[in-house]
Amino acid sequence: MVDELFEVFEDLFERRGKKKKDKKAQGNEAAVAAPPPAPPIHCISCGARNEGAAKFCLECGELLPSPGEEFRCVKCETTLPLKAKFCPRCGARAG
Repeated sequence: MVDELFEVFEDLFERRGKKKKDKKAQGNEAAVAAPPPAPPIHCISCGARNEGAAKFCLECGELLPSPGEEFRCVKCETTLPLKAKFCPRCGARAG
């Protein structure tokens, strides 16, 4: 009888240990799988701050620039900052 109880307890401890390992493994997988949040994007039209994954501005509804997107001057093709209103090289109106 004591041997049977010992076997039952041993089996329970093994199961408990496996459950703890499985939970830890699931927690580690979830932490690795989650991508980092995207940085906020500021609207070119109104300057409002939007979530990094947003495609349209929360304030004015304008299409937001994609990450890494840059503007070029219509006249001289100079790269412009996203908030530029005029080209610093030729003076043409941006946008």
